Amino acid sequence: MAKARSRRAPSTRGTPGFIGGDFASPKTPDYVVAELRYESPVVYSARGFTAPAADRAPADRLNDVLERFDITSIRSQFGMSATAVRRRVATAEALPADPSSATLDRHGVDADFRQSGFVQIVPKRSADAKKVAEALNRQGAIWKAYVAPRPVPAFLSGSAAGTRLFEPTQGYLYSAPVGIGAADVWPLAGAKGKGITICDIEGAWNLSHEDLPSGISLIGGTMIADLGWRNHGTAVLGEMISIPNSKGCVGISHEAKAKVHSAVINGVFNLAQALTNATAALSKGDVILIELQATGPNNKYVAMQFWPDIFSAIVAATAKGITVVEAAGNGNENFNLPIFAGTGLQKDSGAVVVGAGIPPSNAFDFDGSGGFGASYQSIGVPRSRIWFSNYGKIVNVQGWGFHVSTLAYGDLQGNASENRWYTARFSGTSSASPIVTGAVACLQGRAKAKNGGPMTPAKVRSILMQTGTPQVAGPGVPLSQHIGPQPNLLKAMTKV
Repeated sequence: MAKARSRRAPSTRGTPGFIGGDFASPKTPDYVVAELRYESPVVYSARGFTAPAADRAPADRLNDVLERFDITSIRSQFGMSATAVRRRVATAEALPADPSSATLDRHGVDADFRQSGFVQIVPKRSADAKKVAEALNRQGAIWKAYVAPRPVPAFLSGSAAGTRLFEPTQGYLYSAPVGIGAADVWPLAGAKGKGITICDIEGAWNLSHEDLPSGISLIGGTMIADLGWRNHGTAVLGEMISIPNSKGCVGISHEAKAKVHSAVINGVFNLAQALTNATAALSKGDVILIELQATGPNNKYVAMQFWPDIFSAIVAATAKGITVVEAAGNGNENFNLPIFAGTGLQKDSGAVVVGAGIPPSNAFDFDGSGGFGASYQSIGVPRSRIWFSNYGKIVNVQGWGFHVSTLAYGDLQGNASENRWYTARFSGTSSASPIVTGAVACLQGRAKAKNGGPMTPAKVRSILMQTGTPQVAGPGVPLSQHIGPQPNLLKAMTKV
């Protein structure tokens, strides 16, 4: 992998309770994702675009565009084989222009056909990526071409020094309305996540941490060799599957199994293929967690389903019966704005999209300025939207977005070995999303134990939304800035 370069997390300097931190991302090239129109009988290979003789002109025009640039590689964005890509021709030739959903259904258009139309084009010069996308967007065979996002962890945390107050350390496990009531339901058969596998998709993890179970496998992608990414992934796993024993933390769904998949594939960030790989490795009832965000059109972080290839991969995963939990992102962005019309931020991918809410004030630790509580009076009201969280109609539920105790970073407990690091300050939609993921695993584990099989992703999401502890308004954050309720597992289990 190319040499890493340092990038700075969103600025939180001067904000009580947050410590900013750097993380280094691999120096991957910018590239273009081009989506072919459904009715375009065009295929592609490493050599370029081709089409049947009668329809060769559109393919020739696409090749003319690429010949203007030095292109390093052309491949399927979803890692599909050449044979699978060629199969799209027969279906595409039978489709009319701009086919309706009903027409697509009649012709048997499925996830494989849709995903075969996403092409990954990597120019030798990253500066050319935008020009390639603009040129391809002028071609009739292309539905949309765009520069692929560069995702980053959806976190707002880091290490800190000074005296800490650690009580209560994991309030999110407590009964509603303080927490999600995880400890309340653990006595129920299956309700610790038994029989469920969670796959976390991001950049890196310390799988040797003393409070993680053995056997967590990297099922794809290349880990980013950076402490910031590693701390982040380890903290996420800790919320869900920390070992219950006499030390460290305890995971919400600590009887669930875990896998991990890096979003770096073939030297570029490719969340769409990571999702597809994870989907293939999981079964109905399992859970995928997307712990990433990227910069959207307003130069703010948005949820990853904004990009069409990623949206398509999420739809395919939920269709298989896998619940996808997705961080809404920390951009203080309103997904209901007109600029997002027609994008994945205003369409239902089937995912459970998670915003960040404010926890009870007794969950905050002392940061050395003004005494416990004094420096937090302006933070807001518990379960109201925390100021950085994205919001909107597609955001379904919330989790604690502030001062979550879990593994890594080392501000709660430091040590010469990072295998013994713990934090009391993991924050952002990154801390909120594993709370919801753990709740999903508990519900599905209970469903398998009680009913002999898991629920559909749609039913799980509906239960969480219907039974959760409601969002409340706070100063400057009205209920119209929707992030949804906080899960209440005790009530949710009555619907299983």
